[in-house]
Amino acid sequence: MLHNRQSILLGSSLLSALMFLGTFGDGRVESAQFSKLSKFATISTTQSIQSQSITPSSAELTISQSPIGQLYSQANTATLNKVKVFFPRNPKSNNNLNYVEPVIRTTRNQNLARFAVEQLIAGPTRAERQKGWVPAIQLQGSSNCGSDFKLSMSKGVAKLQFCRIMPSAGIGDDARATSSLTATLKQFTNVKSVIILDKNGNCLGDMSGDNRCLSNQR
Repeated sequence: MLHNRQSILLGSSLLSALMFLGTFGDGRVESAQFSKLSKFATISTTQSIQSQSITPSSAELTISQSPIGQLYSQANTATLNKVKVFFPRNPKSNNNLNYVEPVIRTTRNQNLARFAVEQLIAGPTRAERQKGWVPAIQLQGSSNCGSDFKLSMSKGVAKLQFCRIMPSAGIGDDARATSSLTATLKQFTNVKSVIILDKNGNCLGDMSGDNRCLSNQR
């Protein structure tokens, strides 16, 4: 480090002296000699600075090897998880209301089930729509729970309740939504069955009024 500083000072001093002689000298320093000496001083100074700048300090090495530095490195290289999100896909879903196909999403989120439902609500990407995938769920209005839905797990049963209104044009829309949600949640090995409730706590698509889906809680 001391050698580099001395080289920089020497180069700077030489440049200053040459500039002084070139400006106020008596002509004994020829222009060609001045050019050569000036070039040498510039190169020496530049090389010294570059040599100093690429050498990490002891403080930098200490930080990179510290627990905090290691944790930061681990966070940046966290493994991405792949999750399937099932959407209806035309033309097959036009003839079979329960037909769905998966697309892949990746995330560092550890709550994979919730992430998958969020992606289902977000819908297919533009590229996926061009290939036939269509949205399964559309939500409207304000939430009564602070988010789009609530999701809980108990004894292999995933209970999903929407907190916003999910408009439906009839049996077809309900069937597509139910099939997409069920397939998406059942990809997780700890989910054996799925209960889907609307904003009011009633079974989605249950026209009987008996809330038969709640029998899965037994």
